[in-house]
Amino acid sequence: MKPLIECVREYVMTFPALKDGLLLVDYLGSTAVEYTVEAVPSSPIFKQYTDGGCMKQFLFLFASREYYSADVNQCIENLAFYEHFQDWVLEQNREGILPDLDGRSPVSIEVLTGGYAFDCDGSTARYQIQLRLIYEDKE
Repeated sequence: MKPLIECVREYVMTFPALKDGLLLVDYLGSTAVEYTVEAVPSSPIFKQYTDGGCMKQFLFLFASREYYSADVNQCIENLAFYEHFQDWVLEQNREGILPDLDGRSPVSIEVLTGGYAFDCDGSTARYQIQLRLIYEDKE
């Protein structure tokens, strides 16, 4: 069975506006433009059932290193990319187009935060958005 982060990466790679298709895992360099998906520490249990079963969750970030400056148009463009990604995820979820979890059953994917700038260094900035994948594990 594939690791969840690999399944999430494959799903995010289908986002049409991903500029060059390069999507790293758990690593983001200092050069613009790069993308990554990263696991976020959280409980794997989303909902516990009285029969002992449960629904699980996988929290993750989609992040990128973008050009950054005081130029308003550059910042608007960066945030617009994340707004577009958020809308894409919500539409995919509405249509039931969810990650292939290799034996596990996806239930939904949710956007937990909008995209925002984080870790700005003057010429580049890390932008990120947090998401949650809800799924059932048949094991």
